[in-house]
Amino acid sequence: MLEGIEEMIFIVRVEPDAWVYEFINEAVKTNTQLDGSVLGKSFREVHEPEIARQLKHFYEKALAEGASIFYEDSYYAPNGELRYSKSRLTPMFDKTGRCSHIVSVVNDVTEEKLAKHAREEALNRLEESNAKYRSLFESNGDAVFTLTLGGQINGGNRMARALVQRPISELAGRDFCGLVEQSERVRSKEIFEEAAAGLYKDHRLSLQSKDGNAIGCLVKFIPISVQGRVTGYYMMAKNMTELDRLVSKYLESEKNFRVIAENVYDVVVLMNRQKEYLYVSPSSQEIFGIASEEAVKQKPFFNVHPDDLALVDQQFQEAVQQAGPYSLQLRFDHPGRGWIWGEMNGTPVYDEEGAFSHMVMIVRDISVQKKYEAQLEYYAFHDSLTGLPNRRYFQEYSRNKLRNQEQTDGKIALAVLDLDDFKRINDDYGHDFGDMVLTEFAVRLAKLEKAGYVAARMGGDEFVVILEGVTTNSEALAAAEKIRAELTGDWTIQGNLVPVNFSLGTAIALSAEESISSILRRADKAMYQAKGNETDTIKILQP
Repeated sequence: MLEGIEEMIFIVRVEPDAWVYEFINEAVKTNTQLDGSVLGKSFREVHEPEIARQLKHFYEKALAEGASIFYEDSYYAPNGELRYSKSRLTPMFDKTGRCSHIVSVVNDVTEEKLAKHAREEALNRLEESNAKYRSLFESNGDAVFTLTLGGQINGGNRMARALVQRPISELAGRDFCGLVEQSERVRSKEIFEEAAAGLYKDHRLSLQSKDGNAIGCLVKFIPISVQGRVTGYYMMAKNMTELDRLVSKYLESEKNFRVIAENVYDVVVLMNRQKEYLYVSPSSQEIFGIASEEAVKQKPFFNVHPDDLALVDQQFQEAVQQAGPYSLQLRFDHPGRGWIWGEMNGTPVYDEEGAFSHMVMIVRDISVQKKYEAQLEYYAFHDSLTGLPNRRYFQEYSRNKLRNQEQTDGKIALAVLDLDDFKRINDDYGHDFGDMVLTEFAVRLAKLEKAGYVAARMGGDEFVVILEGVTTNSEALAAAEKIRAELTGDWTIQGNLVPVNFSLGTAIALSAEESISSILRRADKAMYQAKGNETDTIKILQP
């Protein structure tokens, strides 16, 4: 009957100074690395010291309580895969009332545990992403409406509400064309259909406020993509009233234009067809670090990054030819701050005969926005506790490695590290102290960058070091010794002398075609072979 049960069954005999395996069913032999040779042997004879101690602890607890207890553990499948389990220990008593055996029923909960972990991690990422998205959405300096695939309004930010002078709830479900001036509605629908077909360009449209006034805007539709599927659109509307007023003033009177432009924080630039500066506003000193009177003497786009010159020149020419505005982000050289990011919005101006007169360009400093975007990307690929690259970084690295196998030519090895007795550190000092130990461990691993190695935290107290260019056991051993040199020794944390030991396993790529996940499994196996022998043990898995 026990042989036919799917759960893993262990019957362990209670002896005065040992716990002895008396029976294991077929499920144990199929799912673990144990076989019939363990029968008649004690925990100490079958398992590594640490595992034997853990089993002894739980079995003694069941014996002491005289009733069933549950505990969670892990084990290795025959293929070397780490699996998670939930065990129930039930003491069995003879006629005299003495506990003679303990029966352990073990259920594999790997999928449940991984799913729970993935769900919690996804929820945390979703909550963080949602908070960051809401902050960027609501704080955007331009009006942003959200539309359905059919163009109906279903949301908007603070600037959108201010622009049309109405709450979004009043507009919900209405076609966005209802916000556009009557004479431009047909054209606005065509622009939306172009965006739905994949053409995302800036267009001038006039939106209506609640009081009926027309507001000249630079409008662009951007798809909202969820897992590669477009679920709706953002309608970005930049209020061009002030810029239009500036241009109008310039056409009426250059003097009046200068008065207004000199009081605008963004840099206002006028450039003719020959790309000669006609005017640069005084805010150039604040934004670009150069006085406007000096800027007008420079060559075209003198402070634009060399890699962005071709793009800005192309946009300038296309705007002149197509009589439409353009917007792009590019880098500018600041004498004190180095390369800064700016957003340039250009609008061509034509004379009464329709000939191009000059380009009006408004440049805004968006360095803070770019820095925030870079921070978001950093947080996505780095561990929040230690600052090391995280599991997602390692997975991305693995994908890149597969795409570039010919270049790597198999010249890579991985080292997997695990803190010995980390549970004891948490139990003795507390989890906050354990976090400090992990952080110090990561700081020391990060020093390996000078040797060309990249360390990442995979989770818990498990770390991996990517050893580029390592192809032989001797090179792997030398790399492992460098790691040991950074980590070996007692550490003093908050005045406490803490003995920190670790086990390290290394595996070398067998060929350029071997996947990173395969190398990782072999390095992980080597680490567990090293674990339990001696402290600070290194094991290199032979090819």
